Amino acid sequence: MRSSIGWMCILAAVAPLRAQVEAEVPLQRPEEKEVTDNQSAALFNAVRPVALEASRSTVWVWSGKRMVAMGTVIGDGRRVLTKWSQIGFARGPLQVVAGDQSQARAELVGVYEDDDLAVLELVDAEKPLTPVIWSEEPSPPVGAFLVAASPTDTPLRIGVVAVGERSVRLSDQALFGVYLVKSDSGEVVIEELEKSGGADEAGLRRGDVILSVDDQEINEPFELKKILTDMAPGDSVNVKYRHRGKIEDARVVLGDRSKYKKIPEGRLKAMRAMGGATSVRGDDFPVVIQSDMQLHPQQCGGPVVDLSGKVMGVSISRTDRTRSYIIPASRIVDLLQQDGVSPELAQLPGQGGDPGMAAGTPRPRVVPIPRGAANAMRSHLEEMAEFMRRFDREMEPYGR
Repeated sequence: MRSSIGWMCILAAVAPLRAQVEAEVPLQRPEEKEVTDNQSAALFNAVRPVALEASRSTVWVWSGKRMVAMGTVIGDGRRVLTKWSQIGFARGPLQVVAGDQSQARAELVGVYEDDDLAVLELVDAEKPLTPVIWSEEPSPPVGAFLVAASPTDTPLRIGVVAVGERSVRLSDQALFGVYLVKSDSGEVVIEELEKSGGADEAGLRRGDVILSVDDQEINEPFELKKILTDMAPGDSVNVKYRHRGKIEDARVVLGDRSKYKKIPEGRLKAMRAMGGATSVRGDDFPVVIQSDMQLHPQQCGGPVVDLSGKVMGVSISRTDRTRSYIIPASRIVDLLQQDGVSPELAQLPGQGGDPGMAAGTPRPRVVPIPRGAANAMRSHLEEMAEFMRRFDREMEPYGR
């Protein structure tokens, strides 16, 4: 007889797909909804075979009566890799449920804190599950499609690689030490400097206009971040800037981002909350692939495949409304050759509260739409989209 947890798992996997288009386009007309529903179904039908093999190595992880994460079967089929902060904040005994609805009690046996990964051991499984086969190919390039597998034959999400393999650990990220804005005249201006940061030490001041960095013109604040992407703390750049009408040059030694203040927490939490629930631990990973797939926090921990079905990594976080992170297969293979931290010694992120969302993030509320209000609300969608774009632009320059 099929258990209630088994049925709930299936609903948990299928319901997000059905709601995905509605969530992204909340005020569709009936004819528009029919078109997008048909396209969504066709898309998932097309990629279903791609994730089928990985689905056999994908499980749901439950804590008590709540599904808290996905998991990836590893080793001899009696161990599962999952997201540490999701299960660490959970209450109740852990249980793993496979796509065939077989269940097993799970015990935490190891933690890889830097990568927010945990290893569970299946205590009373009747038989081993199917372990994942990691891809030995390089990480997928920007623009490549990725599919998040589920324990069923219906994938969780589809997305593309937005940024290739890189570190998002603060200590690995180069910091210029300024907050830039675009003036009314179209110039990129320093509005704020980090005290004792690279730009400050090089003599740049508030109000200076940044003209170029390493001979690359700066016409938008985000262009500086693009230049710094492949640089590390300790590297230096040549800067041409205008100070009180005079063109000057400076050599800026890049700092370590972790040593300086970040985006004000209240503002960051507000912006992330606008995109829905985010992971408790959503950043500061040694190596990740960035994707635009819209995972829910409890959907992290499962395998992610490319369009040939190769397992390219494990989903590790929903960081904000435009970013989900994936730990590459090569990184995971290296980790599993090392012993993790004992569960008794492992530290959870400094944030507390519900494991399904970042600390301080308000719970989403369902607000009924009054009869006849849909048309009025529809006219404001474009304004809302522009508002979100402004938020994104505002967030980009912080912490440079």
